[in-house]
Amino acid sequence: MPRRASSGANIGQIAGIAAAIIGFLLIAALLFKLIAGDMVGGGSGGGSGKNSSNAATLNLMTYRDNGNSLRGNVYRIDGKVEETLRWTVDRGRLISFEASDSTMTIPVPVLVPEEFSNINIERGSQLVMVVRVDRDGTLVAEAIDE
Repeated sequence: MPRRASSGANIGQIAGIAAAIIGFLLIAALLFKLIAGDMVGGGSGGGSGKNSSNAATLNLMTYRDNGNSLRGNVYRIDGKVEETLRWTVDRGRLISFEASDSTMTIPVPVLVPEEFSNINIERGSQLVMVVRVDRDGTLVAEAIDE
C-alpha cells in the first residue's frame, strides 16, 4: 500500500510564523532603541530626565520645609558651589551648594557621585545640576552642566 504524500504547511501555519517573526523584530528594534539611545544620550528610554532642559526646577521652599515629600523625583537646580563638605573615594563628594530659584537662595547639600570626578568643582563655580531627591531627602547629582 503506497503512502500518501504530505500536504505541506498550510496558510495558518505560515501566517503564524510570519507574525511571530515580525513581533520579534519589532521588540528587538524597540530594545535596541532603548539601550543604544541611552548609551548615546539621545534616547528617552529610561525617563530619568537627566537633561537639564526637561527637568523641573526645584522649589526651594518646599525642599526646605519637607525634603522627604520630594523623594524619588528629579529636578534642576542653579547656583554656585559654597564648599566641599566631605569627600570619599567610593561615594564621591558632598558639597554645600547655594541654590537659587525665583523666590529665594538657600544652601543645600548635594552628593556628587564619583562618576563626576572628571569635573572640576571649585568654590564659587556656577553650575546647573540635575538632581534626584534620595530616600532620605539628600540631593544626588545625576547631570552637571558647567
